[in-house]
Amino acid sequence: MNEGCATYVHYRIMNRLYDLGRIGEGAMLEFSPATRTSCFSRIFDDPRFSGLNPYALGFEMMRDIERVVTDPTDEDRAYLPQIAGNGDVMGTLKIAWAEFRDDSFIAQYLSPRLIRKAPPLQARRPVRRSALSGRRIHDERGYERVRRALARQYDPGHRDPNLQVDRRRSQGNRRLDLTHRLNNDVPLTEQDALSVLSYIADLWGYDVLSTASTATDGTLPPRGIPAG
Repeated sequence: MNEGCATYVHYRIMNRLYDLGRIGEGAMLEFSPATRTSCFSRIFDDPRFSGLNPYALGFEMMRDIERVVTDPTDEDRAYLPQIAGNGDVMGTLKIAWAEFRDDSFIAQYLSPRLIRKAPPLQARRPVRRSALSGRRIHDERGYERVRRALARQYDPGHRDPNLQVDRRRSQGNRRLDLTHRLNNDVPLTEQDALSVLSYIADLWGYDVLSTASTATDGTLPPRGIPAG
């Protein structure tokens, strides 16, 4: 949202100044390539694809909200009835900027039309049905899956390490027992795990012991860091 908001507001300011005659075509020629470069995205099966461009995703979502607010389709009215056709572009965007974070913004405002046109969801050649596990993307359930999956990538609860205190030994050595619950079975690297335990041991002031567990019942060898 930060990248998209900055790019969209810059875009609006420059175009408004041009419409008012405050800047000329030379300034727009300088501005347009910079916007295209920062918002460039490759399709997902391009060998150079390296993930979603946050500037492109944010900017296109802001522009899509503008479209839904000013010129909605029947599909927009079904998916985004709270904003479709209300006519207040900046008022709608200000509410989104103030009340949503990255993950909830995507879950709330990513439209089917934008999903269909987004370069990362397009391919240079037909994709085998088996490559998508037999699932369709461009239908109502598919749009919802894309929304959820993309929103989860920006959800701190699914992205940041999930460390929880299992036991605090108030008597004896006062050791702190922690569990790292894995997100999508992705562990911390050895160096990151040791760094985290060192920081916690410094704050706690006593020994710290950590295990990593999957979402089921598996555990990894415990790591311990003594105080000091």
